[in-house]
Amino acid sequence: MSANTFPAQIEPFKWAEQGYAWSGNLPLSRFVRISREAVGSIEHQLINIDCKLSMDAYHRIVWLNGHVETKVPMECQRCLNTVELTLVSDFHLALVDDESLIERLDEDADFIVLGESEATTKGSIDAPASANLLALIEDELLLLMPLSPKHNVCEHKHQPANDDIVEEKRDNPFDILAGLKGKLN
Repeated sequence: MSANTFPAQIEPFKWAEQGYAWSGNLPLSRFVRISREAVGSIEHQLINIDCKLSMDAYHRIVWLNGHVETKVPMECQRCLNTVELTLVSDFHLALVDDESLIERLDEDADFIVLGESEATTKGSIDAPASANLLALIEDELLLLMPLSPKHNVCEHKHQPANDDIVEEKRDNPFDILAGLKGKLN
């Protein structure tokens, strides 16, 4: 799928009834919040996306199932060089338009309640329920990003290597007091 055919906004209930699915690559630059965290050029960075919508038997809960995968160049907090982080997420999200439906979900199920800005009455022709698919996928990836990205092993730029450290012999400040004690006796 090209970036032009990937839907940013979806109508979950309408599209789930049709069993809608998407698969393809999008440029990392379309995900603004992730792009802000990246360093260097992300012009050729892609996010691989596979996702589909399905509906429960009662037609009240829409399930967004997906797999996203990308690499994000970030600044290592140890050496300050670029570290390329691999982000992979498999998600299973319930999209509901009524909070009372949350009770029907498993205790550990992830869900999103489509608010007034994202959904309206399901039956309305003028304003169907919609959700920002790009934002949902970006949220899943942001949850995987570390607060302090770093290499598994790297040399610190701002600290000398262990073999460069020379230990100084320092005088014991109590030696002076010991010398004074001997003079007083």
